[in-house]
Amino acid sequence: MHISIGRRSRLTALGAGLITAAAIAVSASGPALADTTDTGGSASLAVPVAVVAGLAHANIVMLAGTPATSSFDPTAGTDTVTNPVTGGNAEVSNFYGILKLGGSLFLLNASNGKTVNITGLQLNFFTGALQGVLPGNTKPSPLAYVRGVSSTSSDPGPPATETFSTTELDLSTKAATALNTDLATKVFRHGINIGAFTTTFDVTVS
Repeated sequence: MHISIGRRSRLTALGAGLITAAAIAVSASGPALADTTDTGGSASLAVPVAVVAGLAHANIVMLAGTPATSSFDPTAGTDTVTNPVTGGNAEVSNFYGILKLGGSLFLLNASNGKTVNITGLQLNFFTGALQGVLPGNTKPSPLAYVRGVSSTSSDPGPPATETFSTTELDLSTKAATALNTDLATKVFRHGINIGAFTTTFDVTVS
């Protein structure tokens, strides 16, 4: 099954509406919703070469922290960071839960040697945000919000998989401020389109 969601500022309103509708349906019919566990898969952020070049002009380099990987596609003009799915309870059918990702995003300011390593990456379907733990924090913060045109699909398998993709992720104010401060730069601005995001992950239902 494939669903095209369309352009919106955030997923929040749609997610809340779908969850509310699901709750009403369950309340009327009686049985509780099954629990979903995410058991594997991958997620990719395709950063436009214009963004990579802009960062490089400011002496900022972004690298994928193991076990994440990075690859450049000259045809698409993107530098893609791919992270493994390590767990979670995300469901694309009703925009519920959190999808946990392995690896990190490592940024280096080559002009002054300052670095930032963003860990604890996850996609939060409740808020429509890519999240991560910024330096000095213990809990995930929103790094970028889902924008543009998004779509979902599912495959009964086996193994059963679910897919979510969006044409645009926009850098959050908190992430831009933290990166500028920690890297001693002014290149990061909230609202910058940092790239398209897609994930396909294995699910089990209990």
